[in-house]
Amino acid sequence: MRLILTSIIFVALAGCSIQDDRPSYEYPEGSKTKGTDWPKLSIATELQAAAISVQSRTQINQKDADRLVARAKTLWARTKHLRRQVRD
Repeated sequence: MRLILTSIIFVALAGCSIQDDRPSYEYPEGSKTKGTDWPKLSIATELQAAAISVQSRTQINQKDADRLVARAKTLWARTKHLRRQVRD
């Protein structure tokens, strides 16, 4: 019984939330859709070229990240060495 009553209330509320074109009611900002901003379709070869470009940039970025990690490790090792010299 409660489930049926709750379902009816939810359906009624959902029906009330549908926007009708009523000139006397002003809908809040951002509630109306503005134009048709559908994604632009591309040719499959263009998508393939873009994927290859992204993969090559990913490889370049990974090499740069690996280089930074190696540089950080050498700097950390040098810091440890210099701290040892200061203690002695």
